[in-house]
Amino acid sequence: MIIIIQHSTRVLAAILLLAIATSAQAWSIAISPGTRQIFIQVGNGTYTGGNHNAGGSPANNATVNVVSANVPAASIGNGSPVAMTSNSTAANSFLDGYNVCNPPTQVYIGGWVRVPGSTGNGVMSVTTPANLINGAGNTIPFSSISWSSTANGNATAHVAAGTFNGATLTLANIGANTWVENCMVFSYANSTVYPSGTYTGRAVYTLSLP
Repeated sequence: MIIIIQHSTRVLAAILLLAIATSAQAWSIAISPGTRQIFIQVGNGTYTGGNHNAGGSPANNATVNVVSANVPAASIGNGSPVAMTSNSTAANSFLDGYNVCNPPTQVYIGGWVRVPGSTGNGVMSVTTPANLINGAGNTIPFSSISWSSTANGNATAHVAAGTFNGATLTLANIGANTWVENCMVFSYANSTVYPSGTYTGRAVYTLSLP
């Protein structure tokens, strides 16, 4: 995820970076065992040949989605969180087409783990630098950005809500032969006045299978 904050007109934007893409039908679903594989999607993704249940298969997607919020000049640094929206269009699951998320306010996040047997947990995490930074070297802590997590028809988040911490956070443990998906809603704390400029940073989402 790349985050951009402008402090002249005070436009805040976060760019949600994702490399690998997929989806899944509502929330936490069992998939068939098979060759050891993992897959992750944040924002837009790609499945070729139809959705998973129709015989499709995942493919890499280099799309970088942007999450942004406009902060009115009169509200800068007043402590009222600012809701962020995204240019992601990922709404439906690549498992079966189920409507999981509601862009632009929600950003799809999901992934699956496949192993030959019944054991092996995947770990979904996100890593950020300590700060967003502008061209003048001024910084904003990455911890100014937080998110909630949910999905249509499911109030129980399988991917954890949280706040970026300038390091690595674990978001979910995905069990063997399981597909998990949620939607993230991002927010900028807007609790401090920072020097003018455009601040950027990147959050990288990862799924690993030890």
